[in-house]
Amino acid sequence: MSVYDKLDLERYSRQLGLLRVDGQLKLLESTIAVVGLGGLGSIIAYYLAAAGAGRLILVDKDNVEASNLNRQLLYYTSDIGKPKAVIAAERLEKLNPNIEAVPVPEELDWGLARRLAKEADVIVDALDNWRARLLLDEAAWYMGKPLVHGAVEALRGQATTVKRGVTGCLACIAPPKPQQGCTAILGPAAGVIGSIEALEALKLVTGVGEPLYNKLLYIDLTRGLSAHEIPLKPLPCERCRERITRLWQGEEQN
Repeated sequence: MSVYDKLDLERYSRQLGLLRVDGQLKLLESTIAVVGLGGLGSIIAYYLAAAGAGRLILVDKDNVEASNLNRQLLYYTSDIGKPKAVIAAERLEKLNPNIEAVPVPEELDWGLARRLAKEADVIVDALDNWRARLLLDEAAWYMGKPLVHGAVEALRGQATTVKRGVTGCLACIAPPKPQQGCTAILGPAAGVIGSIEALEALKLVTGVGEPLYNKLLYIDLTRGLSAHEIPLKPLPCERCRERITRLWQGEEQN
């Protein structure tokens, strides 16, 4: 099936006024990796599939748990115990038969991050820990691919987009001693940040709108809605770059 056969004018009619046919075709030809299929990733993957992202690589090693269901809207009670990546792929292809959803029920490591950076046009970080985020960041930087970052806890969240030659790397904004495993969260907070990440990916692929380059969007929903764009100044990253290059070359040789 050619990309023109996937151009369903009725399905995409409400967004063609923004994307135009050229932008929609770019989206239908794109490959986007969504890494993490929890509260953020569920929303991101759903919106990207609905919009017509041609190929979605869906990465998550976990199975669905009952405690996921307050915010991870891709899953049903009957999915408990089943692999998130597989369920998500099946559900998204039912939502939009014009797209391909590729499940990757694996733990993220350097090798997988490298493969994603080679295959995807855009990588979306929907993870819940900084170690995995920085693996993605290293691989995306080496291949010059844009990485959309998002994080959420409780009623607060943040988002930005990084790309080599345009911004600093994600390590520039990583906390020195990140805390892992926030347990308190309301679903709509993840929905807000996930929606922003999905929009960033759509902007990057189609060229419509301005991505959050060199800006960290911080949102606090605790009292009403407080949103701030914090300017990010790229830092010298020679040491990071040398380390990433060594990692990459070592993997290539193995």
